[in-house]
Amino acid sequence: MSPNVFAIALNHQSQMDHWHDAFLEPPYKELPKKAVWFIKPRNTHNVNNGEIVLDPAEQYYSGGTFAIVIGKKASRIKAEDACEYIEGFALANEISLAEESFYRPAIKAKCQDNSCPVGSVAKVCVASIDIETWINGEKVDCYNTSGFIRNAGQILEALTDFATLEVGDMVLMGTPQKRVAIKSGDKVEIKAQGFETLVTFAK
Repeated sequence: MSPNVFAIALNHQSQMDHWHDAFLEPPYKELPKKAVWFIKPRNTHNVNNGEIVLDPAEQYYSGGTFAIVIGKKASRIKAEDACEYIEGFALANEISLAEESFYRPAIKAKCQDNSCPVGSVAKVCVASIDIETWINGEKVDCYNTSGFIRNAGQILEALTDFATLEVGDMVLMGTPQKRVAIKSGDKVEIKAQGFETLVTFAK
């Protein structure tokens, strides 16, 4: 059975900067104080060199990130103890439609079949590492994880406060505001030093 995959939204400073003024308007009227979550359910799971079939009526976006892979059952853990529960990290591509609301992410936007490719696990520090997106052999985007607001330990502390994570479960660490549009026929590669390149074919 496929693992649970949780994901944190608004975890890159570029997103908070972009949405800052909108959050101060109704209905929110304030910046989010706690982590904002969504899930990538089992139908979204995909593997390296897998395919995703795109609806030609929709615009999809690639979101290269890291998945925290759980190696030990985790409940109500502290950030400083998180390393005891992490098996490693894997490259992931959180493919979705454009977000219109971060407090209530649309199911259709986040839950497309095969929209969460995940690569192999590596024991690499991801605190400050470049994540590159390549489309059809051309590098089209690069960002550094130092822009993440919460690190892996802080993410796991917040999530396990209410959700128990089992061995093999994953938590996506977020993406920046700028995302890369993809279309049918594209070969999408997510790259980071120390990790096997994650490849997805859009059909």
